[in-house]
Amino acid sequence: MKTDALLLIPLLLSTTCAPERQPSAANAGEPWASLRAMGDSLHRAAEVGEGARAAGADRENADGGRYLAEILVAQTRRQVFDDPDFPAFRPQYPESAHTGLVNPDNLYEGARIRPGVDYLVRATRGSTADVVFQVYEAAPGVKGSLKGISTLSVEQIELAEDGSFELHVGPTRHDTNWLDTGETGGLLLIRWSHSDWASERAGRAEIVRIGGEGEPQPNPDVAEVAKNIRDAGDAVPDAGQFWLDFDDKIRLFTSDNDMIAPRSTGGQGLEGQVSAMGKWNLKDDEALILTVPKTNARYQGVQLGNHWFDALEWANRQTSLSGGQARLGSDGRYRYVISPRDPGAPNWLDTTGLQEGLFFLRFQGLKGEIADADAPRVQHVKTSEVRAHLPPDTPVVDAKARRAQLAARQLQAQRRYGR
Repeated sequence: MKTDALLLIPLLLSTTCAPERQPSAANAGEPWASLRAMGDSLHRAAEVGEGARAAGADRENADGGRYLAEILVAQTRRQVFDDPDFPAFRPQYPESAHTGLVNPDNLYEGARIRPGVDYLVRATRGSTADVVFQVYEAAPGVKGSLKGISTLSVEQIELAEDGSFELHVGPTRHDTNWLDTGETGGLLLIRWSHSDWASERAGRAEIVRIGGEGEPQPNPDVAEVAKNIRDAGDAVPDAGQFWLDFDDKIRLFTSDNDMIAPRSTGGQGLEGQVSAMGKWNLKDDEALILTVPKTNARYQGVQLGNHWFDALEWANRQTSLSGGQARLGSDGRYRYVISPRDPGAPNWLDTTGLQEGLFFLRFQGLKGEIADADAPRVQHVKTSEVRAHLPPDTPVVDAKARRAQLAARQLQAQRRYGR
């Protein structure tokens, strides 16, 4: 036993005397310095939020805190963990799908890409009302960018008989199913647009970098990790200010309880989409009735948002309705009731206790234009007068039916994202 103990002494001495692992001189202090820099960026983000017109009472400030936290989560994932050399589509889940007034009817999936590099996407159509692939310059809102570079909607995609298809993404031109990335493309985004939450399901999509199949991913490089952490932190006050500025522009061109006529979003969002936006500012006993035609669009829907340009809670509150969810009136028009109190109407949009905010209409795949006679319009009324402005055959939704409506919505959202 003593002999064995003596044999262990040199081993223990060699272990304790081994030289400590030291960082290189070029990377000394990293990534710890970058994490501290991220903290400084969050201080700047807090100043952006605290000074925003959208800030105010506790409720507005709670929305603002979530708004900036969501940007932090998204940018950290994108900058630190998403690798354009080893891309994969990652969904944006309900709890992190609000910033930029994202559409509650969409399942968004994004993959980070590089300009000048070719990628191949293999996908299936699914059963959603619409599906659109779009290349953006960068994450929308970062460095002031909302620039779309190229777009392919489902009607432009050549499908196989079984609904499968391939898309070519990158600088190499193809006659069909091609998305150019230009000189600055950095994000490939898929929008699976659901009209009927209960029955429609998104397709599947996978992406590979051409020539990179089977390559092992390199180990993380400390200098690159440090840079990515800094970039993620810098993006929080940057994107936070961008959407607040975007909301300020909307305030300039809209009046309370009124709306802007439908127009093409063009490069400011989704190419080929027609949208209309307005503001509501309502007391507890007031409502706004939004009358909208049923169009020939592949998809149409409406949602509410706040002045952080954030979608209101939509998985567990009825703050949005697609064309497939909303009740169509006997005259061929939808009538949505925006109000703090439940008016007992099928198409109620819950303001969630906010006195003011935004409403947003979308039409995708619209053939032709919406005639002036059918243009969406609003009426500002007392909540007690709502039913006088609805078709006589509009059913009453009592508290029990409303709870059942919301319970179905909650499960449909889970199933849509669980797939």
